Amino acid sequence: MKTVAVMSLQDGMQLAEDIEVGGKVAIKKGTKVDHIIKAKLEAFRVFAVQIVEAEDLAETYYEKIRVSEAFKTFQTNYNANLAAYKVAVDSFIYKKVPFRFVDLKAIADALCPDTISGKRLFSYINIMLHDESNMSYAHGLNVALICKKMGKWLRLSPEDSETLLYAGFLFDIGKFMLPNDIIWKPDKLNKMEFDLVKTHAFYGYHMLGKFGINEHILNATLMHHERCDGSGYPQGLSRDDIDPFAKMIAIADVYEAMTSARTYRAPMNPYQVVEIIKDEMYLKYDIAIITTFMNHILDEMIGNDVKLSNGMTGEVIMNNSGALGRPVVKCKDEIVDLSQQRDVKIIELI
Repeated sequence: MKTVAVMSLQDGMQLAEDIEVGGKVAIKKGTKVDHIIKAKLEAFRVFAVQIVEAEDLAETYYEKIRVSEAFKTFQTNYNANLAAYKVAVDSFIYKKVPFRFVDLKAIADALCPDTISGKRLFSYINIMLHDESNMSYAHGLNVALICKKMGKWLRLSPEDSETLLYAGFLFDIGKFMLPNDIIWKPDKLNKMEFDLVKTHAFYGYHMLGKFGINEHILNATLMHHERCDGSGYPQGLSRDDIDPFAKMIAIADVYEAMTSARTYRAPMNPYQVVEIIKDEMYLKYDIAIITTFMNHILDEMIGNDVKLSNGMTGEVIMNNSGALGRPVVKCKDEIVDLSQQRDVKIIELI
């Protein structure tokens, strides 16, 4: 809702509250404004009213975010900075112009100031929809923004935080050498296509290696698809052989890919991500990094309304430290502990 002066009301606006005169309802909530309603309000000496906004009518969390004025402002800022990042990437790919880290930092600072919460930032980038020509650029930008938050959550030094940020911007640079229709294919890749995709790690490593870039950034580019249990690519490295910055990028990369909107699916929420990767997250990813990362994200979800798979709705009131992604939810007069009710899960943020 927002307060609007009667003299500024426009036809079609909807009243969010009853208008009472002398203790009686004179104009009902939900009434749409026209010249007659405005005349009545002026006659009743009502000077300002509450008006329904688009986000008041939205039913889900992401719908409410999408129609909010704050998101629209962010979207304009995001698109301008995405264009700047795209110029930097294209200049590097096609003209061999080195990246200016000061410019990359300015992009991240513009979109991710210290005042924005991880929950709000991630929600914003999750619902941005991009056409196929911009998806690889958006993925790199989004991962960099996630890394900016991750650096604080992991309590990295200022120097290491910047290294992680730049790694987020550059780690997937090799994908720009591959066809978009394979990179963003919605269906499962066949073996030949997957073998081609796996080459992007080497491409990026060798491209960046010619410019004297920080070793951790180079390793993150080469190793971000390696996994701690040795199941990753391109070298099948195991836990102790993977650069710590590559381990951080791996988590930001996977999280962004799963939670961002695609033309063929809606964004997944953090609880859905945990449900999908919970059986392998402690084997494939660095335990300290992924638990810190997910705990920060889920802590910021406390107070959010959710819909459960049994049809109930309620508010997340507490996380369970021993059951990541299965919080305690207050549903009217009932407390549902999802760590105990394993057959019920969160399916939607509302």
